[in-house]
Amino acid sequence: MKKYRALVPVVLIVVMLASWYMLISNAAKIENQYNTYLTAARAYAKDGTKYAIENYNLALSIKSSPELYKEIADYYKNQKNKDAYLEWCEDFLEVYPKEALAYECLVEAYVEEGAYADCFDLIYTAQKRKISSAYLDKVASDLKYSHKVVSGGYEDVALYSNGFCAVSNKERWGFVDAYGQVRIGVQYLSVSNYTQYNVASVVDQEEAAYYIDNAGEKVLVAKGNIKSLGAYVGNVIVAKRDDDKYVYVNTKLETVFGEYDYASAMNSGVAAVKKDGKWHLINEQGAKIGNDTYLDVKVDANNIAYNNGRAFVSKTEGKYILVDGSGKQVGNLVFQDAEPFMGGDWAAVKLNDKWQFIDINGKLVSDKTYAEARSASNGMAAVCIDDLWGFVDEKENVVIEPKFEDALYFNDKGSCFIKEDEKWRLLKLYRLNREG
Repeated sequence: MKKYRALVPVVLIVVMLASWYMLISNAAKIENQYNTYLTAARAYAKDGTKYAIENYNLALSIKSSPELYKEIADYYKNQKNKDAYLEWCEDFLEVYPKEALAYECLVEAYVEEGAYADCFDLIYTAQKRKISSAYLDKVASDLKYSHKVVSGGYEDVALYSNGFCAVSNKERWGFVDAYGQVRIGVQYLSVSNYTQYNVASVVDQEEAAYYIDNAGEKVLVAKGNIKSLGAYVGNVIVAKRDDDKYVYVNTKLETVFGEYDYASAMNSGVAAVKKDGKWHLINEQGAKIGNDTYLDVKVDANNIAYNNGRAFVSKTEGKYILVDGSGKQVGNLVFQDAEPFMGGDWAAVKLNDKWQFIDINGKLVSDKTYAEARSASNGMAAVCIDDLWGFVDEKENVVIEPKFEDALYFNDKGSCFIKEDEKWRLLKLYRLNREG
C-alpha cells in the first residue's frame, strides 16, 4: 500500500509533463501554421492576387495584432482599393480603440482621401483618450491651415461678431453663423452686428428700426424719431435720428446725450464722435476724453473705433498715432494709415507706403512689409502680396498662399470671408470648423 501511494506523485508529474508537452507542441504547430499563412499572404501580395487576403485572414484568425492589421491595410492601399482600404482601417480602429497605430492607420487613409475634417475629428478623439504619436502630431501640424472655400457667395459682408456675420445680396441683409449657415434670411435694409447680449439692430423694409434676437424675433423697438440703431453695447447705444444726426440712447432707447454728425459705437466705455468737422473721443457719460480734437479717427466695419484699449487718431492730414483710453499717445510712431485692432495682438499700419504690423505698445512686430494688410484676428492676418490676398500666422509666415481678390478676418471657429470672382465666399479651416 505504501509503495502505491509513493507512485501517485510520480504519475501526476508524468501526466503534467505530457500535458505541457502537448500544449507546447500544439502551440508550435499553431505558430508554424500562422507563419505559413503569413508567408503565403506576403508572397501573393507581391502579385496582388485575391489569395493574399485569404491567407492574411487565415493568419489573423490564428493570431490578431495591431501590426498585422496595419500590414493588411498597407496591402489594400498598395492595391489602390480605396473602399476596402478605408473600411479595413475603420475596422482596425474598432478592434483596437486604444492603439495609436489604429488611429495612425485611419488618419493616413483620410489623408489619402483628402478627408481633412475627418482627420481632425479622429486626432481630437485620440487626444481625448490620451493617445498620441509623432505621426498624429505631424499630420495635425501639416494640415493646420488646410481649408476649403464654400460655393455660392454674397455681394457684400460685414465682420464676424459674437458668432454671427451680416451678409448681403441685392441690397438686403441677413445673418450667417460662425460656420456659414444662414440663420436670419436676407431681408433687411440695414443691420448692425450681434453683441454679447445676443441681439442685433435691423431696419426692415418698412423702415422700422428694432433689435432682434439670434432667432430673428423682435425684442426692442426704437422710439420717436430714431431711424436706426447701433450695436447694443454697454449702457449707452449709438442711434441715428431722422435728421441724420447721431445721438446716444439708454437701454430703454431713450436719448440721453449728444447730437453729432457722426458717432461710433461705444466700446469698453469709449467712442469716437464728429461734430462741425472735428473728431474727439468721449466716455459713456458723453464727456470729452482729454483736450485734443482730431481731423479723423479710424472706425472699423462694425462701427467701433476703440478696441484692445487702443484707437488710431489723426491731428494732421495723413498722419495717425495710436492712443489709449485717456487719449495719451502709445509709442512714438506716426502712420500714413491704420486699421483698428480686431481683437488680435496686431494692428495693420501703413508706413513709407507699405503696410506692417504693430503690437498694442505701438511697436513694429517685424520689418516685413505688404502692399496691403488687415489687422490680426484669432492668430492670423490677411495680407496682400502681388495684388492677391492670403494669410500669415503669428510669426508672419505665409500659411495660406495669396490667391484671393480680397480677404477679411478669421472668427474663432476657423471661418473667414474671402473674395473670389467678385463674390464673398466663406473659407473654412478644417482644424477649427467642426461642421466640415
